[in-house]
Amino acid sequence: MLTELTDEKLLGVVNSRKPSTAEGRLVNKYPVLVKPSKYKICMECNNREVIDIAGPFCSVCSRKKVINTLPEEEKIKHFMTVIPRRYINASLSDLPKAIMDSLTMELDTGVLLWGPAGVGKTYAMSAIARHFMAEGYDVNRIHYETLCLQLRDTFNKQATQTEWTIIEPLLNCDILVIEDVGTSKSVGIQESDFSLRTFLLLLDIRLEHCRPTYITSNKSVENLAKSFDERIGDRLRTFLVIRMEGKSKRNELQ
Repeated sequence: MLTELTDEKLLGVVNSRKPSTAEGRLVNKYPVLVKPSKYKICMECNNREVIDIAGPFCSVCSRKKVINTLPEEEKIKHFMTVIPRRYINASLSDLPKAIMDSLTMELDTGVLLWGPAGVGKTYAMSAIARHFMAEGYDVNRIHYETLCLQLRDTFNKQATQTEWTIIEPLLNCDILVIEDVGTSKSVGIQESDFSLRTFLLLLDIRLEHCRPTYITSNKSVENLAKSFDERIGDRLRTFLVIRMEGKSKRNELQ
């Protein structure tokens, strides 16, 4: 069973002071110091605002400091809470230049990676997710159809989750990866109103708060607009759109 970064022994490693007299608390699954902050801008990145309980560091730099203290085996376990086992060793060095270049851009919208099946979209997103996790970002990943199924399941009277408890982490994480948007419908076939509302909510909230979203699909922006509606197309046109081409890597393995 995979573990998360919740060991008490890691408390306090987010800053250089010894935590012997400080009380520890878990924030977003990561240990930080409970200590009122007198700083406003993170001393590590000089960019993001600090969080009150992380001393002079922002939440991203605090998490990165924790991750850097972990043995390699524990780092892998941490990455596998988001990245599929098959792609756990996905590397940025294997990605096309256009995707690599996107990581140096200060994107506050996102990236749409589209192309035919088997060209390496999921591999690329796994490498990107691992990169951001290692840098301390709060990353979440989900297949779009899985999300729709989970949300529909909340309509069951015996459901233990609500729509909000499922979707809230996806709205608020630093980086969200959504795989296979629109792939369950052929080109020209309309998505359901439920699917449209779900995707529109995710895009709108994350765009409003400048939280980047990374999306894979086998459809172009134009075809996604046809499957959902023009509101989706209008929002996706603000993304960096990268087309992946080539032969199916799955066929090469056969």
